[in-house]
Amino acid sequence: MFDKVAKLAGIFSEALRDAALFLRFNSYSPFVDKSRRAFYKIIIEAHTIEKGLSLPSPKPLFGKDKVRFVMRALSRYDIGHSPVPAHMSLGALEAYLAFHAQAGASDPLLDEISGYLKQWETRLPRPWQGGTRDYRFDGQPAGDLQHLIAGRSSVRTLSPAPLEPARILEAIALAQQAPSQCNRQATRVHTYQDPARIQALLALQGGSRGFADTVGNLFVVSSDICAWGGPGQRNQAYVDGALFAMCLLLACRALGWGACPLNLAIDHKTESAIRRVGGIPAGERLILMIAFGEPAAPQTRVAFSPRRPAAEIATLHA
Repeated sequence: MFDKVAKLAGIFSEALRDAALFLRFNSYSPFVDKSRRAFYKIIIEAHTIEKGLSLPSPKPLFGKDKVRFVMRALSRYDIGHSPVPAHMSLGALEAYLAFHAQAGASDPLLDEISGYLKQWETRLPRPWQGGTRDYRFDGQPAGDLQHLIAGRSSVRTLSPAPLEPARILEAIALAQQAPSQCNRQATRVHTYQDPARIQALLALQGGSRGFADTVGNLFVVSSDICAWGGPGQRNQAYVDGALFAMCLLLACRALGWGACPLNLAIDHKTESAIRRVGGIPAGERLILMIAFGEPAAPQTRVAFSPRRPAAEIATLHA
């Protein structure tokens, strides 16, 4: 009994330490280096431009506030910290101009972007690694793991047609090869194909604007909290669930489907609402949603989303 009480007390203690650590190092903290904070903020906002351009039918002059924020923030950013946000932002802005040029649109904002890009040409020469890129579904061998991983991308042009349950179970079975701590296999997958229910769930998630109405298949990945105990395992539901979700995304790609992960960075109130709408038990922590299905066409556009050089994120210890 004493051991159980000690573990429960430890959970509260670790939760307080987690909160203190997050407050000290989160993106709003004044104690974190300004360049580090700017790096992530610029990438996040530049990606919203990429996502907008990767939608089936982008709205003309979408995201004006985002575009102007990216230009202001990038002008203040020290690219010596990392050039990735600059590449991503400039590539996204260049693609934004190209989209509107093809549509025959004109607006003072487009002239502003054009002038801004010219200022950067000598500071960071082209090609800029951002914006969108062509993405094809045919002719890519699913058996080549290296090709499968390198070829995965978030696809937002999906066919609304529901997939056969047997094929969905095939994807889930593939994802079950994901590693799990002590082989707990606590991850759960809730699958939805009812259009009204999918729209209700996506409305609560809030990150699928512009393509939600084409989603005919939706996963909600969760983890059974009962599998974990004690203060040391307080975050393992997310670790196991994320490993499974990544394998599920690759399984979708291997089966020739498009898939788009949708984050669940939400509060408890929204999480409870998603559980109610989705019929998910209260004892499961939600990890993320995945919109998936047959591609609407064999070729589409996806966000370029350049990756940081491996040397920039790796620390090779002796």
